[in-house]
Amino acid sequence: MFSKFQNRTEKIEPTFVLDILEKRIFEFCKLPNGKFLKGKKFEIKFYPYSNLGSSIRVSSEKLEFKIHSSYLSSELENLEAVIDLLLFKLLKYPIPDQLEETIRKFYENYTDQKISSDRNRKRVQLSSSQNKKLRDILEKLNDSYWKIDLSNLEIFWGKYRSTTRLGHYDPTHNMIVINPILSAQSVPDFVLEYIVFHELLHVYFPVVRKKGRNIIHGKEFKELEKKFLHYRQANFWLKSKHFRKMILH
Repeated sequence: MFSKFQNRTEKIEPTFVLDILEKRIFEFCKLPNGKFLKGKKFEIKFYPYSNLGSSIRVSSEKLEFKIHSSYLSSELENLEAVIDLLLFKLLKYPIPDQLEETIRKFYENYTDQKISSDRNRKRVQLSSSQNKKLRDILEKLNDSYWKIDLSNLEIFWGKYRSTTRLGHYDPTHNMIVINPILSAQSVPDFVLEYIVFHELLHVYFPVVRKKGRNIIHGKEFKELEKKFLHYRQANFWLKSKHFRKMILH
């Protein structure tokens, strides 16, 4: 029943979705901090976000829910759970453990399905773009710090320069992408190694969900990042006027 609404990006108004939303808002109105929800209009839109994100926006007259479209093709309890999660966050209440577990399982199932459907296709497209220098750096750092299995991990230069991200780890496809701006001869090797080191930390410390939030750079992550031999020098160089000029040109 839900599947026919999957991946729709316009406003949808199926009776069963609006009924669920109305009932959940009614329940949250009973909470001490929820009285301001009474009488507000509401709408719900579904989008195929790349990061499985959902959000709620409140104004003086309306509540606007933006929810990942994949919830429409899952179990009903998952849709109810993400609505409750957004309302708990809006009212600044702690996220119940059972609700957190429901969202976590949905996230894991969604990720597993995406990996199985996309991984092979993307690897074929990008495997020829791997750079031997990056691979050598990756393996050297791994041998020095972790010694984890990297046989299924790929690393390559991105196709486009970015002014905001120097690298990123894609857990869905198990790939590290490095900003091609770092391939310039003026970039010291220890800076490139530091960025690869940082992204490899994301492999070692996967994102975890805690109290309704994704923990990306946790305490252990930050502590181990400082173990990089040239941590201070690399950060100093990345904050230099020379590098800022490189980014802007």
